[in-house]
Amino acid sequence: MEAKNANLIKKHNLRSLSLSWPVSRDLSWRISSNESSSHQNDEEILSALQPHSNLKKLCIFDYQGLMFPYWMMDLLLPNLVEISLENCERCHQLPPLGKLRFLKVLNICRISALKYIDDTFYGDMESSFPSLEVLSIREALCLEEWTTANGREHFPLLSSLTIESCPKLVKLPMIQSLKQLYIRGTNVTLLTPLIMNATVLTSLQISDFNELPDGLLQNQKQLDTLSVLSCSLKSSSDLLDNLSCLKYLNIQGCSIESLPAGLQNLSSLKSLDLDCDSLVSLPVNGLQGLCSLSSLYILSGNSLASLSEGLQYLTSLQDLFINGCPRLTSLPRSIQHLTLLSLLDINGCSNLMSLPQGVRNLNALETLRIRGCPHLKRRCKKVRGEDWPNIAHIPSIDIFNQDW
Repeated sequence: MEAKNANLIKKHNLRSLSLSWPVSRDLSWRISSNESSSHQNDEEILSALQPHSNLKKLCIFDYQGLMFPYWMMDLLLPNLVEISLENCERCHQLPPLGKLRFLKVLNICRISALKYIDDTFYGDMESSFPSLEVLSIREALCLEEWTTANGREHFPLLSSLTIESCPKLVKLPMIQSLKQLYIRGTNVTLLTPLIMNATVLTSLQISDFNELPDGLLQNQKQLDTLSVLSCSLKSSSDLLDNLSCLKYLNIQGCSIESLPAGLQNLSSLKSLDLDCDSLVSLPVNGLQGLCSLSSLYILSGNSLASLSEGLQYLTSLQDLFINGCPRLTSLPRSIQHLTLLSLLDINGCSNLMSLPQGVRNLNALETLRIRGCPHLKRRCKKVRGEDWPNIAHIPSIDIFNQDW
């Protein structure tokens, strides 16, 4: 057999191994009458490709066997540091990877037959996954339960967890050491226990949830970065309450007309990205507490018709991006109070008629970029444009890539 002739078990200097099966045959094994021989062939090939025990990184792609080979199940690769198992659709059980003392990164993706991650996954070690730092489980569409290690310590060093597109998953272990959590397209009942138990989170991304439970982030005193993507977010939500350490906030693709009231309490916030088509307005008083904000990005589609005069409270603002707001006809006069503003970028605001006269008072403004704003293009023409006196002091002006 060609696989056996590779004699990988003798290659003691081999540190990284990637094994991939042809993607083009994915459909054929589903409809072939020889389906059983297809997966048996894969199992025989992978069994024959046992690498040397010195291997540190193993990646397996598009394997269609029903089970992993003995050298994975018996853990004959004790020095592994990183494992990726992707598109191994028919495997219904994971190897006892918890016994790998040096494993730091584990990526599991598209294992459709996997329904349960049970005690065998952890092995019989007193401490399972003692070195694991990064774990990702994605597109496990049939996964229902991920149980704990029956009283034994597990994941003591795990700092980053990704759970994506696992719609049937209703149970998973609570991991207190998490610092980064990315969760998307899973059962909403997982959110509260998972996040409430992870009390040292510094970065959190939540995506594709129809509703977010109240009190979800009440324990997150160390949260530094928060992204809320494609969720149904209510203006009355308490999501942003008590996040005194939050520095970076991204709200994108959420069905929300106005921002949660807790925004005004984010005194440490440095960067705010808003990309929501339904956003109608920015709160006048809601911006008052953002004394540390240095970067603001706004993209709101057809809903946003005006910007809040509350911009005047953003006294630390250095970068302002206004993108894709065709209903916007003017900028607030209070923009003149943004004395530290160094970059103003306006893109796709086709009905924006002019720039406020107060722009001429922005002595720190170094760069002005304007694209997709036909009225501004005309008014900001060098010397001849009506708004030219307001922007003539700016060192770098870029309008439709014209060289100034």
